[in-house]
Amino acid sequence: MASSNLSFEFSEGAKAEIKNMIKDLAKEAVDEVRNNPIERKQYLNKSESQKYLGCSYATLQKLIAQGLPVIHIDGKMLLSKSSIDNFMKSIEK
Repeated sequence: MASSNLSFEFSEGAKAEIKNMIKDLAKEAVDEVRNNPIERKQYLNKSESQKYLGCSYATLQKLIAQGLPVIHIDGKMLLSKSSIDNFMKSIEK
C-alpha cells in the first residue's frame, strides 16, 4: 500500500487564527476540569457519585445493594469512579 503525504500551506493570518482557536479550546478544556471537581477526583462521596451517574439517591442505594463497590473510611462512604464505570458496564444489557 502506497503512503501519501498531505501538506497544507496557510497564510500568516490563517496560522495565527488556527493557533488562537487551538489555544482557546485548550483553555476551555482546562477551565472545565478546574471548575468540575468531580472530573479531578478518583474517589467520590455519595452526592458526587449521584452527579457522576446522573441518578437519584434512591437509585444509587439500589446500585449499592446490587453490588456497586463502596469504601468505608471513618464512617464515610466513598465510591471509586473506575469501580462505578466497571460496575455499570457489568450490568449493561
